[in-house]
Amino acid sequence: MATALIQTAKQEFLRGAHQQALALANQAIAAGSTEAEAYIVAASAHEAMGARLEAAPLFVFAMAKAPALSRQLGFRAVAHYVEAGKPQLAIPVLSNLLQANPEDLDALHTLCSLYREAEDYHAARPHALKLAALGRDFDNWLNAGIIFLGTGDHTAALPLLAAAHAARPGDRLALTEYFWCAINLCDFPLVRQLQARLEAAYAADGETLDIRENVFRSLQWSGDEAYHVLSAINTARQRIGRAAPRRPYRGRSSSRLRIGYVSADYGDHATLALFAGVLEAHDRERFEIFGICHTPAPLRKGALRQRFLDAIDHYVDILALGDDDAARMIAALDLDILVDLKGFTRDHRLGIFARRPVPIQVTYLGFPGSVAGVGIDYAITDAIVTPDSARPFYAETLFTLPDSYQCNDSRRLPVLREGSRSAFGLPEEGFVFCSFNQAVKIRPEVFDAWMSALEAVPGSVLWLIDMVDTAKNNLRRAATERGIDPARLIFAPKLPMDAHLQRLCHADLALDTSPYNGHTTTADALWAGVPVVTFKGSSFASRVCESLLNAVGLRELVAEDLQAFGRLAAELAQDGNRLSRLRHHLYAARQTAPLFDTSRFTRNFEKALLAIEADAAEWAQALTV
Repeated sequence: MATALIQTAKQEFLRGAHQQALALANQAIAAGSTEAEAYIVAASAHEAMGARLEAAPLFVFAMAKAPALSRQLGFRAVAHYVEAGKPQLAIPVLSNLLQANPEDLDALHTLCSLYREAEDYHAARPHALKLAALGRDFDNWLNAGIIFLGTGDHTAALPLLAAAHAARPGDRLALTEYFWCAINLCDFPLVRQLQARLEAAYAADGETLDIRENVFRSLQWSGDEAYHVLSAINTARQRIGRAAPRRPYRGRSSSRLRIGYVSADYGDHATLALFAGVLEAHDRERFEIFGICHTPAPLRKGALRQRFLDAIDHYVDILALGDDDAARMIAALDLDILVDLKGFTRDHRLGIFARRPVPIQVTYLGFPGSVAGVGIDYAITDAIVTPDSARPFYAETLFTLPDSYQCNDSRRLPVLREGSRSAFGLPEEGFVFCSFNQAVKIRPEVFDAWMSALEAVPGSVLWLIDMVDTAKNNLRRAATERGIDPARLIFAPKLPMDAHLQRLCHADLALDTSPYNGHTTTADALWAGVPVVTFKGSSFASRVCESLLNAVGLRELVAEDLQAFGRLAAELAQDGNRLSRLRHHLYAARQTAPLFDTSRFTRNFEKALLAIEADAAEWAQALTV
């Protein structure tokens, strides 16, 4: 009977009677048929009627019953899951195909693409290794290369991205990814070459740029705020979608302003190292604090984490929730203001803000630029990082703090130079320049200025944070090309923060990076009594160091331009008296400067929150007039 039903179902399907074919196929299945054809006909009928999520599992079920057809059926299921917006359901199907044939290039490529779209690069890595070995075309090379970039393995990514770019020189995504890889490896000749190609491509685009990079990347190499905001809008459109309309604010829901802070960095992270003191110093008579946490589970530990938990009034865990559910949970909290501490950085949850669960939404600290396009209406900054000339490049209304926008923790232990330099691989004699910024921040023109300072100060060394061997070798090669002995570049292994601050005291002068300045790294150096030299920038990220120096009373260390920056560094290195005065100024600044006065900062920050609340109420009132 079942066989007859299946044959009739096939005939009905072939004449286009899909509903009848489905009914007959279902009857056969209900009658106990285990033939693959019954499931294939049912799946095909659903498919023909556009019922993707009904078709896909039937194709998967049929795979085991028809091994000869499993690949074809599996890819049909995968296509339906992806088109229906359920790519996570396609992953086990592809994994099953790869168990049967580990070298199925199409399955490898598709699986890597799905993981990549989900930004689950670490899960994709073992498959990307196979894809890199077996790949034979542009798409394979680019796919594997981007995954290696996502895991931070820039050395492995470079040849793959080079091959992809060579195969299609005009492809913007390949160019962008290759450029980003070169920046991370400090391959300065390649960086210059690729940046010139990228800028030429943008110039040819005219008014509509073909932007393929996340905006956070753009901050590392470009100081153009107009480009940054275009990148932000593009990133929001691609990754988040359209934000909901702004909601009117109806006034306070309680006697205290209810503030929610959203972050993935409530652990041993630079953001919390800066912000923990503010959470502790909040005026609890006027503010009720909600810590809204999506910190990955393995990172929920440490002393900073405990300080965070002790400082807040309410802990809200949204890690396991999708954006819709998280937004509903946050909306139910009846908050007045929701503050994002991430911006367009890894592990952000800006999709929640795009749903506007709270009528007043603010960006602060985590991202040095506009987060245009995600439903955030206000930003807390300062007049140096966002001067009046910057306002046209912000979707947010800017509220500026009187000192620096950056908070700091006055509870940190003061550190002084102790012990010998040689314990840290430094020469006991001679001048020590340092820059403990990540490799990605080191731009070729800034490195040139660093080398000019080393050339002007015989016997000096440059102390850098440790990085991968490829990047170190590229920097040594670049130093040699500029006439500097590469042995004068000394790389420091990464240490816990307290140990690093103690070590940092042995530096004589810190050299900034641009267009992405040192942020926490600059604050660390100033706290350790190490003066920092920078130069004026043209974007938020490139004005941060000036902001911090202003808040410790050392605006004199801000050079007018890159050339003056190199000269100032060399002059200071040869003026021991002035350098000593600067160091002692910084020792005193720990107790006196606005930058390190957490209580003063928090009061000013609270004034900004109250002013934002008043502005939102005024905006809502204007709607009713």
